[in-house]
Amino acid sequence: MTFIYNQMVSGFRHLFPRGKFRYMLLLLSAIAATISVSELLVMKFFATLVLNEGELDSNILALAIIGFFVFFITTRLSQYYQRNYRVKAFARSFRAAKRERTRKEENREWTMAFEITNVLSFAAQLLAIIIFFFLLNPIIAAANLLVILVILQVVGSIFQKQIKTQGKLDEKASKQQLKPEKRYAERIRAGESGALISASGTLILLALLLYFNIQGEINASNTLVIFLGTRLQNSVISNTSRSLMRYAKASASISFSDDLEE
Repeated sequence: MTFIYNQMVSGFRHLFPRGKFRYMLLLLSAIAATISVSELLVMKFFATLVLNEGELDSNILALAIIGFFVFFITTRLSQYYQRNYRVKAFARSFRAAKRERTRKEENREWTMAFEITNVLSFAAQLLAIIIFFFLLNPIIAAANLLVILVILQVVGSIFQKQIKTQGKLDEKASKQQLKPEKRYAERIRAGESGALISASGTLILLALLLYFNIQGEINASNTLVIFLGTRLQNSVISNTSRSLMRYAKASASISFSDDLEE
């Protein structure tokens, strides 16, 4: 997990000049956390509506349904803005850096930029989910946090190996003809291995959630929200694993030593 952090920090400093460009990209990542919280609130709102439909006045129910759809549309629009605006932010940042690089290096840096911001967004979303779970049920949230730490440690080890593997493949490619399928196969296998580890952790959490529900330790509404949130969390970690491996492939021949200022 520490390795992931160090690699993302090094890549972030290398790609984006100090100042407003970095702050803007961090802000876009924070928006991703807001979107995740909004999605979890939408889940909670929807579950409450469904489970308590018969107890609500028809007028209140109608207003609640309208509010649900407005809230849902707002989260979708926020996500659309967050994902599209970052392209402009990348372009402005790269122009400000004024680095001389070949077309191949430029393409790799664009790929790295997308994956770094993806990982930042995923990290923000994951933090939001962890906090939200603590508000719903501290015991399940604590178990969830422990499982996440183990998963990220394993994913970090896979990522570290993939960095080395892609570096060796890049050296071979410069000396001899290397089939593209080799690099893609290594990257995809590593990314999906991380996703598989995440799915295994999700099964543990769902089993714990089911046990708590059977024992009456958690109500139906929160059970449904945590179930959906756990699936969202699994998707976030799986996508993080895939992004990290794409980053490893893109960064194979890039040196970060020229821009590591504090």
